[in-house]
Amino acid sequence: MHLLKYTDGWTRRHFLEHTAKGIVAAGVLAPLWDIIGKDGDCSAAYPPELLSIEQYTKGKLKAGQELNANNVDLVKDIVDPFTYLQVKNDGRVVDLVESSTDIYKLNPRNYIDATLKNAGKAVTDAKGNVYTNTGDPWLGGNPFPKPQTAQEICMGHTMNWGRHDVTFYAVEEWDMNSAGQEQYHYQLIYSEYAPVGRLVLEPKPFIPQYKDKLRFNPLMLTYPTDWAGSAFLNIWPYDQTQFPVFYGYLPQFKRVRTFPTDQRFDPLWPGSNFFITDAWMTGDPIMTWGNYKLVGKGPLIAAASQCWDGDQPNWYHKRIGGKSGKKFFRCRMELVPEVYIVDLEPVKYPRSPYSRKRIWFDARTLTPLTMCAYDRQGKVWKQWEGAFDVYKKPYGQWPDSGDPYWSWTHVINQDFQSGTITLFQQVRECYGGFKTSVDDPKVFEEWCSPEALKSHGA
Repeated sequence: MHLLKYTDGWTRRHFLEHTAKGIVAAGVLAPLWDIIGKDGDCSAAYPPELLSIEQYTKGKLKAGQELNANNVDLVKDIVDPFTYLQVKNDGRVVDLVESSTDIYKLNPRNYIDATLKNAGKAVTDAKGNVYTNTGDPWLGGNPFPKPQTAQEICMGHTMNWGRHDVTFYAVEEWDMNSAGQEQYHYQLIYSEYAPVGRLVLEPKPFIPQYKDKLRFNPLMLTYPTDWAGSAFLNIWPYDQTQFPVFYGYLPQFKRVRTFPTDQRFDPLWPGSNFFITDAWMTGDPIMTWGNYKLVGKGPLIAAASQCWDGDQPNWYHKRIGGKSGKKFFRCRMELVPEVYIVDLEPVKYPRSPYSRKRIWFDARTLTPLTMCAYDRQGKVWKQWEGAFDVYKKPYGQWPDSGDPYWSWTHVINQDFQSGTITLFQQVRECYGGFKTSVDDPKVFEEWCSPEALKSHGA
């Protein structure tokens, strides 16, 4: 029988039933990736109330309106707890937009096409690492678009955070007190270089001499001058049971040193809330965490798309909230029809200050949208909220030719125990003349070795 009308609470009961039974399968009216594979549009997988904030709220909220302290209680059940408190109590305002249903507006085209092409080719070894059915490293795209477990949700994302062969982000960071008053301001570059699962750069799908590596992940501060040249490099083994090698270069000591694994749970520079483990919300190898559990499914209001401000100088966002009026980015959010809520614990980090993370993943792309980290006593500690977009608008796109860039646009990283907040934004250019780029092969030689860190920092 074909359901033409859904009674109140029908979708809520559907998601609660799936969670109780541990059913991970995405899509309500039909299997999600069967629908996506037809034309890239996910609409047919969901009832109308999950694709429109207006229908979900029965007209009480609609795209084009603000989500603010006066109306956020209408959707308290579908916003993460951090966003709710920020909007309700701290002057944050969010602009509601129409829900995106085109999968190509939610991840890079090459990545989605590879996910469809390579479906069914992923196998796991005895440890849980992902290979092809020929024993080679993964080919590219998401190996688990139809995950069967909470761990597969996280693994599919961790295989390639940024969904490109190479990303080189110019970033600005603002660190503020609980009132939103600036205490520190940094500029930096942050890069992800994939030696496996390559879709654009030769050799592909992997570099033979580096097939035992998952990623090279350098970063360097360029501003202010007393921290400029401080640089760090994570080199991840492909084997997700092993810890990355973690190098650091500090100009004042003029040498590269190897950091201990637990340095992943400390800020790398003063004032920042950022830990290496927080990167892309799954900043450590998957099998160094454990006790993965699907704890919820359902809709979520999140910054899944439409967040690039390419018409603004250096792509800067507007700011709002806090006593300063600048504590949060003023961003756009939409109703995401289905998310996975996953809990995980740092089983191989006995000195971790986190007892667990809770991450909300967009079920359509397995992109993490927001994270809650808990302290050793199980108390809520830190937020990590991401925002994303395809860098294309009626006024233009970046880069100027070819497929537009898909990526994150900003991060809100608040410590709810101290009240301090760190904002990151991907910008066109940061201090030192470093510019955001994508799939530039020169990044490897210029940034992905301890010697390269030293040469840039000298």
